[in-house]
Amino acid sequence: MATKALARTRLRAQRVLRITLAWLIFSVVAALFDHNSLLRHGLASSFMDRLDERFLRTLFAGLFGGGLYIFVLRDRWRKLPFTGAFSRMAGVTLVILVMLVGVVPAMIHEHGSWSTFLSDRLLNTGFLGTFVYWTLLMGGTMLMVRLNDQYGNGGINYLTGFYHRPRQEMRVFMFLDMRSSTAIAEKLGHVKYFQLLNELYSDITDPILYSRGEIYQYVGDEISVSWSLRRGVGRQRCIRCFQDIRSKLQGRAAHYEKHYGIAPMFKAGFHYGPVTTGEVGLVKKERIYSGDVVNTAAHIQNACNEYGVDNLISHELIEVLRLPSAFKVREIDGAELKGKRETTTLWTLVHTDTPQPLPRHTKKDLQNV
Repeated sequence: MATKALARTRLRAQRVLRITLAWLIFSVVAALFDHNSLLRHGLASSFMDRLDERFLRTLFAGLFGGGLYIFVLRDRWRKLPFTGAFSRMAGVTLVILVMLVGVVPAMIHEHGSWSTFLSDRLLNTGFLGTFVYWTLLMGGTMLMVRLNDQYGNGGINYLTGFYHRPRQEMRVFMFLDMRSSTAIAEKLGHVKYFQLLNELYSDITDPILYSRGEIYQYVGDEISVSWSLRRGVGRQRCIRCFQDIRSKLQGRAAHYEKHYGIAPMFKAGFHYGPVTTGEVGLVKKERIYSGDVVNTAAHIQNACNEYGVDNLISHELIEVLRLPSAFKVREIDGAELKGKRETTTLWTLVHTDTPQPLPRHTKKDLQNV
């Protein structure tokens, strides 16, 4: 648990640093704009002076504001619509600015009345401009974070056009499917079943993101998750992701029993291999993976019921994962998969109550994949 918490903290800290870096770049652009505006109006100005006015302030604001949002507010506001979250952020920004610009200086200064001092500092266009500036900057940051959540860990590739032309790559796939989903849907009805799926997807999102996985698609009660080969195999992230999802749902079993009368669990199929990756469509572009490995991973997941297990891993993936001895696996020889003429060997991970830490792969190991 401590290792998982440390990994989550590290990923969140990295996001805060990226936000701070983006704000610093924006501050350089704003300083250049101020400098040019002063020169255009015939006033003396130095670009370095304008930058000095903004740099340290923006650095502190990025670390504090980004940290406040990522570590404290984001999880609380995640399910709110953007307009609702933005209005709350505007309120938080207003309170912070009133404290920093008005109340704190008023407490420090001994001359004059508080009312006069506060009115001079708060009831003017300068304070309004400062409020609008930081509110829009925080709003833009929230929007980019939400867009990243929308597209997952691979979202940056949409902006850079990395998959504008199809690419050949090696990827790991995990196909997840909820057990007994048809019977559960009939029992709950469409509306409550939708609520169940929405809550389940919320619960399993963080384990997927923390494992550096990319949610490929939702199809009803099925979820497809993908990793680049290096990410998925490194530290056995793909397997650890399923273990974390399983642990998360076990810990939330009482909640689901109380609200839905069931304790949902997922079954998973794992496989890796070469795929062609690219974007399709002019409107609502979507990334797709084409290759036999995708269909095979889906068929491996479908075979879980036949063999009475909640996970099945292809022989090819087991060989490159190199699971340590602390992780017990059982071989299923002669397995028949739909669409395959020949039988294949599958493996299932035997769950233990206290899984061992997962070692890192070296670059040398990955070069042999």
